[in-house]
Amino acid sequence: MFPYDKLQSLNELETEIYNYINKHQDEVEKMTIRELAEHAHVSTTTILRFATKMGYEGFSELRFAIKQYRRNEAESSINDSYDITMPLSDFFSKVNSTSFGKLIDQALAMVNDAPIILFYGLGSGNSLAQYGARYWSNAGKFALPVTDPFQPFQATTPLPAGTVIVVLSVSGETSETVSFVTRAQQQGARIIAVTNHSESTLAKLSDLVISYYMPEVKHGSLQLTTQVPIVYLIELIAHRLDDRSTQQ
Repeated sequence: MFPYDKLQSLNELETEIYNYINKHQDEVEKMTIRELAEHAHVSTTTILRFATKMGYEGFSELRFAIKQYRRNEAESSINDSYDITMPLSDFFSKVNSTSFGKLIDQALAMVNDAPIILFYGLGSGNSLAQYGARYWSNAGKFALPVTDPFQPFQATTPLPAGTVIVVLSVSGETSETVSFVTRAQQQGARIIAVTNHSESTLAKLSDLVISYYMPEVKHGSLQLTTQVPIVYLIELIAHRLDDRSTQQ
């Protein structure tokens, strides 16, 4: 509910307010500032300072934001109408187009010549990165997943020339992902971005972008956007790699 970068600026008493609000959201949205001060064992001045640090003009605005957040959480949990049949149908139609075929050919050219392939993702993307690395290994490529988003790159042991990193990210805006790509590029790695947003920061940094354009679905701040296109692309490219190796 509150931005991580702003939470880092909190002192000990302000952190107590955050912890209390986080655990008692339904109660806090009905409280007065004095009631919250009493329950959190802080002064009303400290609560006002907390609200200001979080970007709100006062306690009333903070309380309204909590109420809106809870309402959005409740609405996002209602998934009775969830249906991705049409978006997936559009995606599978697109992958048979000439322009999309050229993207796949470019990816194959990059991957085929690479001495090593790294797969990177966060959250569910990390699970897919592990799956992708194993699947491409089965197809005959030396592929490994990056399981630590803060993986250091040492100047004394640089990545092999021509290394390709496949980065899986729905938004393409996660700070850890952008930082990782920046550091990897300093080592000369080439980046293939598989993302839902072709105009994202990740896309702009990458050597090749494959976008799948699915409706973005979230449960609060957590991604529920379908990963079916990513699995399909991983398997499609792997089979194309396997076809090339058997023809050689």
